[in-house]
Amino acid sequence: MDRINKNSFTPPFYQLATILEKKILGGELKPGEPLPSENDLGREYELSRTTVRKCLSLLAERGLISAQQGRGTFVSRPSLDRALFVMEEFNVHMAQEGKQTGQRLIHVRFRKELPEFALNLGMTTDDGILYYCRLLLADEEPVAVEHKYMRYKKGRPILENEFQYKAFSEIIAIHTDFLPVRSQATLTAESAADFDARFLQIAAGTPVLKLQQVLYTGDNKPVGIGVFYYRHDRYSLVSDIQPLKGER
Repeated sequence: MDRINKNSFTPPFYQLATILEKKILGGELKPGEPLPSENDLGREYELSRTTVRKCLSLLAERGLISAQQGRGTFVSRPSLDRALFVMEEFNVHMAQEGKQTGQRLIHVRFRKELPEFALNLGMTTDDGILYYCRLLLADEEPVAVEHKYMRYKKGRPILENEFQYKAFSEIIAIHTDFLPVRSQATLTAESAADFDARFLQIAAGTPVLKLQQVLYTGDNKPVGIGVFYYRHDRYSLVSDIQPLKGER
């Protein structure tokens, strides 16, 4: 049975949300079925009621569960009327094609100013911005360059391997006071700038797929922005939405 590791850097509420999300997406908890009560979840996973509520709030914001007054909390039925692009499944995608993946951290910087596009999206600097850039590889060949910007208070150390292996939303949830609960992505075609072209090993001006991801808190404040530039000849984004197991 899944357990909460209280010695982990990942907060307990986030660990519980991950456990319940896997059960929902795996069909163990089916659409329309009730979740265990807050007290039962607290006893099972040895967590406070406040921690459990924070977990359930995150799952509700993600649309996986819904509360019904006087009845309890239930697994939501999936919505299939939107195109969803998976943001953190690069390794899975490449593995399905039989390719070995890799990541190279290009640089990490603490910034006091945001680029203009981030300001236009409503993001604020507050104590500062942590910016990092990675190169994504498949069979040792460059596939994408990604740029990440997150609201950050200097003095909260993040390990280098977290930038390489943890999801963007998880880094924000663990190392800041913000909880990302919603992601909005925009896909466009652009010409590669000199910086990205150099790492992608293509000529500047070559067409690339640009995917911009904005992470929001529950009160609709942007706390993280990711900009991905993919080589169009080596990567494609596919939307494949199906009912959860057990849905009829």
